[in-house]
Amino acid sequence: MYHSLESIKDMHVEITNRCNAACPMCARNHFGGATKKDLRLDEWSTEDVRRIFDPRLKNLENVMFCGTHGDPVVADNSLIAINHIKHSTDATVEFYSNASLRKPTWWRELGSLMSTKKPDHWHYNKHDLAIFSIDGLEDTNHLYRRKTNFKNIIKNAEAFIGAGGFARWDFIVFKHNQHQVEEAKKLADDMGFKEFRIRKTARFTYSPDGPMKWRVQDKHKNIEYYLQPPTDKNYYNAEQDKWTEITKTDEGKNDYLNNTQISCLYKNKFRRIYVNAYADVFPCCYISNDVYPGKNSIVKDSQQKIFDRYQKHFNSLRHHSWDDILEHEWFANEIENSWNTNLEGGRLMRCARTCGAGFKPITTQSHTQKINSVSTVS
Repeated sequence: MYHSLESIKDMHVEITNRCNAACPMCARNHFGGATKKDLRLDEWSTEDVRRIFDPRLKNLENVMFCGTHGDPVVADNSLIAINHIKHSTDATVEFYSNASLRKPTWWRELGSLMSTKKPDHWHYNKHDLAIFSIDGLEDTNHLYRRKTNFKNIIKNAEAFIGAGGFARWDFIVFKHNQHQVEEAKKLADDMGFKEFRIRKTARFTYSPDGPMKWRVQDKHKNIEYYLQPPTDKNYYNAEQDKWTEITKTDEGKNDYLNNTQISCLYKNKFRRIYVNAYADVFPCCYISNDVYPGKNSIVKDSQQKIFDRYQKHFNSLRHHSWDDILEHEWFANEIENSWNTNLEGGRLMRCARTCGAGFKPITTQSHTQKINSVSTVS
């Protein structure tokens, strides 16, 4: 069984798939331009909140509000959801945001909500934490976090921290902002952030001719500029070289996807489960993202093996209970059994690519540095 209610310790949630930004590498839009037409916008109701955070989740230790298509700051019920968690569970809360939306008064309220269970000594996963995704300074942050306002972000961070909230600054490093890492870290320290995390994206691909540039376009598909990976090797995700080598030939790619040993990060490392903006339950956010139609072979594989096979809403908390979903044949047996077979036998390409032994893009993309005298997390 993938999970029981008692075994879930961590929950990753996307309370909405709406977003105020247009990040070029995000799956919700076309290279920072128009939003994809097949993205059905939704967010949780207050009834969804009550249903999702079932009181029988007795061992829930952490809830991570982190969108794959949206930003939780956009949702109408984010504060309601966090308040519900704080009063009905012992779980800590992580809140990821570009932080450009809402006024400082809203962020002050969030900071107050997320500082209600403060231990004597702060450490990751023992205290609520807001993660501010800020990829540069005033002259560069908007190049990736398109449609955001740096001055608003700083005001909102100051309000959150001033209200007692604990914060981390996450910085994705590109060529255009790599020279600002130390300056951003100094600003984070001055503002009272507890941690500064360097993010090393694995979304660029490489060839013998050098790294691929990632185009950035407007809503009419006109190219405005390109994103490039960092040239400083300290900020380069070398794991991407492995995937380039694996996929050099179709034969090599198929051999890897069929045979690599799979160790599920969400189940084995995090004891986590994922609930998306439609209140659908998935083993992880990576499989959930394949609910949106796509042209690549990995998405098509998930569509065929999951969404074309099972009845609509089989994993929906708007239609079924937690028990019904976790006892469904896919969660109860098939997803775990598939890791020990090949693609023809039901293994998902998504599982093999994300959690295969030979390529680890998730666990290699972050390095956290302590500031303001707190513990370091890697």
